[in-house]
Amino acid sequence: MGVDPAIAEEAAILTAIGIGTAFVVLLLLLIVILLIGVFNRRISGEVAPSPHLESDPQPDEDDADARDRALAAALAVTALRVSQPQTSLTTGEDG
Repeated sequence: MGVDPAIAEEAAILTAIGIGTAFVVLLLLLIVILLIGVFNRRISGEVAPSPHLESDPQPDEDDADARDRALAAALAVTALRVSQPQTSLTTGEDG
């Protein structure tokens, strides 16, 4: 009633091949995605941002203006939504 050793050995070999194949395919996909990203940056002429630019302690005036405009827009939308009566999400049938 036991498992034949030849079948068990073949099953182990096929399992190892399957796991190895999956690992290699995923690794190749990772490499291809990274290469496409590098190629895309070279084609578009973008330069990778340097770390000292990201941690600039002095925000630009344009950044402050954009933040103020975004805040004003959010406040305006909130005020409009509060001033309008609540509408239900039903199909239009009462009850």
